[in-house]
Amino acid sequence: PCAANWPPLLAAADAKARGDYSIITRDDGTKQWAYKGKPLYLWVKDSKPGDRTGDGFNNAWRIARS
Repeated sequence: PCAANWPPLLAAADAKARGDYSIITRDDGTKQWAYKGKPLYLWVKDSKPGDRTGDGFNNAWRIARS
């Protein structure tokens, strides 16, 4: 259920890491964006740019800020 609600922020094959943003390889071989070494995820209930309904969910998930 967690992966269904919080899908990974996948990186394109040609994506390049920059600054505090890096690319990690997941167990299944796909590439995922990370910020300061921490994997980044999307929230399934955010449907359009600017939505932030997952911020603070269960007092655990936070928006990544640079």
